[in-house]
Amino acid sequence: MGNSHNAYTVKVAEQAIERIKALGMPADPGAFELWYTYASGRNQELNRRINSLIEDKGSLSADDHDSIRREFLQTARADTAIIDAGTKVSAEVDNVVKLLGELILSTARGRGDFAQASSQLANSLDQETIRAIADALIKSLRTIEIQHAVLEERLSSSKQEIESAKQALATATAEANLDVVTGLATRRKFDRMFEDAVQAANNSGEPLSLLMIDIDHFKKFNDRFGHLMGDSVLRLIGVTLKQSIKGQDTAARYGGEEFAVILPQTNLAGAAQLAEQIRNRIISRELKQRLTGESLGAITVSIGIATYRKGELPLTMLDRADAVLYNAKRAGRNCVRVEELAV
Repeated sequence: MGNSHNAYTVKVAEQAIERIKALGMPADPGAFELWYTYASGRNQELNRRINSLIEDKGSLSADDHDSIRREFLQTARADTAIIDAGTKVSAEVDNVVKLLGELILSTARGRGDFAQASSQLANSLDQETIRAIADALIKSLRTIEIQHAVLEERLSSSKQEIESAKQALATATAEANLDVVTGLATRRKFDRMFEDAVQAANNSGEPLSLLMIDIDHFKKFNDRFGHLMGDSVLRLIGVTLKQSIKGQDTAARYGGEEFAVILPQTNLAGAAQLAEQIRNRIISRELKQRLTGESLGAITVSIGIATYRKGELPLTMLDRADAVLYNAKRAGRNCVRVEELAV
């Protein structure tokens, strides 16, 4: 079994290396993790995404690699961390329950000893008997005291373990919901929040709008200035979106250079006004090379907007917003396009 497993993992690793060589990618740990996962076939959605990109473009860019790793592999690690932390909390709670049971049993035994001694004292006036009963009670009290001290120490230790596990769980949950580059919600959190927003709009009849935002020519920017500057652009978009939305709105990094903003209780006109504000704020912020002071030019975005239609599924609305975004890109980019409402 061990030899067979080793042979399998070596074969998968070799296939991963071959993929990295064929695409001319650096053989760093991140690339190896991605292609090992691909070669193992254990994440079919990841494989479908990679196959689709290769079919469309013939290869994968470094940005494609980063985007897929963030979406699939970081999410998987966050899931594992959440499960591990949750399991540890559960185990420590079970331990505390067990300790409390021992404490109750110890107390019950002590009460039994006192009840027996009380009965014996009521029926005896012999001093030696009374002394023996008193010695037995003292011994019982000391035993209970020792047991309680041990249990208290164990309970204190369990409390610390629970606090540590709770902190780990909170950290893992935050990482699963927060994009590390932009500080915005992750795709995972967006999906959950968007589904809730659609259900709320369907129940209340209030309007709901969705912005889909794409950074114009982002891959060319990355190829020219490098991924560190590319991350600076992503952070710029993240800061702009956070400064532009209200408390009930949700801005998320949808994937790669694409972003989404959920706007509850906002009609199409209000969403279009906000989208123009976002577009203008982004284009007005000039990026420069930190060392040379060289201007990197204006960053522009294309934005598509759709509004909720009673009774439709979240995916339907999402597809419509994405289609409108595509229209904005076809129109020359650096513009806002709003869906055409049926009369």
